[in-house]
This record gives sequence, structure tokens and C-alpha cells, in this order.
Amino acid sequence: MRPEQIPSTARLRDQLRVPIATGENLYNLNEFITLFDAQAVDIIQPDLCVCGGIMEGKKIAAAAEANYVTVAPHNPLGPVSAAACVALCMASTNVGVQEMPRRPGSEHLDLFPEQIGWADGYAFAPDRPGLGVVMDEAVAESMAAKPGGWPPLLRRNDGAFTNW
Repeated sequence: MRPEQIPSTARLRDQLRVPIATGENLYNLNEFITLFDAQAVDIIQPDLCVCGGIMEGKKIAAAAEANYVTVAPHNPLGPVSAAACVALCMASTNVGVQEMPRRPGSEHLDLFPEQIGWADGYAFAPDRPGLGVVMDEAVAESMAAKPGGWPPLLRRNDGAFTNW
């Protein structure tokens, strides 16, 4: 069901004995509060790249904590997203798990030569200021999109339009 169908999600949660997780397509604190008020969720998955960044994510995590809801940040977008999510996890007390579809330091090394640490299945925050990611600006400049035209339209294997 769609994430905005909060009454349906609450009914589903009442009928199941497995935790309900959602939130990767919600955009702000108020949408998460509506979930909490409806007692529709056990685990929230805010995506820092769509919900307003680390600060909004921290507010969402705090509201979740006040409602006894676990946080599992959604992380599909690469090294910067991973670093931001780990920063949120380190600043929150109610994190259950951090989604990490790829091991940090295993992709885009030409563009991001410095990334967050990783060992034995654990990602770590840097021990110095910042997120722990350094971008090579020359590589970024060489990859810049050409001006003009429409943004790319993404399609699934079956030809359907999709977001990232």
C-alpha cells in the first residue's frame, strides 16, 4: 500500500504479528507524526535525501523515540547518503539498524576517494569534523550534466517509469 494510506497501515498493523516498517517516501516530520498518532508503525525508515536532511531526520528520530518507535534510516543513494545516515544513527538512541546496501568505500572511489569507515559489518562515523566523505571536484566537474534538455526519465526493465 502507499505510504500516505496511514489508516490502512494502522489496520494492517493491528492484524499482523510482524513489525510494520515504512517512511522512505515520507517528506517531513508532520507526515511521520501522523503515523505515530495512528499507531501505524513499529519502525520508521526516513530517507535523509528526501525528508529534509540530517536535522529534519534528527527531529523525526526524536519524535519516534517519544512514541517508542525504532529508526532504521533508508540509504539508497551512495557514499554521502551513507555518511549522513551514520551521523544520524550516532546522534540517536532509538536506531535499530542502518540500511547499507553497499559497503562504504566499495564504490565511486574516483569521485569520493575518502568515505566513512567500515569493518566487520559495521560503519563508523569519522573522528574529525564533517561527514567523513571527501569529493574530488575535478572528477565531479568531468561528470557534469550538459545543460539543456529534460532530466533523464528512469525506466524499469518492463518499461515503466520510476524514480531513482
